[in-house]
Amino acid sequence: MRLNDRRTTKKDDSKEIWLKPLADPFYRAGLKVRFRIERKFGEGKAWHGFGRCHYRGLVQYKIQSFLTFMVLNLKRMVNILTGVRFRPIAKVLVEG
Repeated sequence: MRLNDRRTTKKDDSKEIWLKPLADPFYRAGLKVRFRIERKFGEGKAWHGFGRCHYRGLVQYKIQSFLTFMVLNLKRMVNILTGVRFRPIAKVLVEG
């Protein structure tokens, strides 16, 4: 059972808040492409130090996030233009 399923199958009054977005077709369409954005945040966190704010203050955090995602976009542009990757593609082990 997924976390959202647990929230919508519970029997108290707060489940209506979780059911309302599921009825919206725009929200449901967004769920199908959400993984693309989440993947970028995951890469920023895992490989570029975005999991922790290195400076104090909102302005400095905005600068850190801007620079982090500028690096990610530059890496993507290099990959698109030249085909060079900065990290090797993970190889999947297939048994059989």
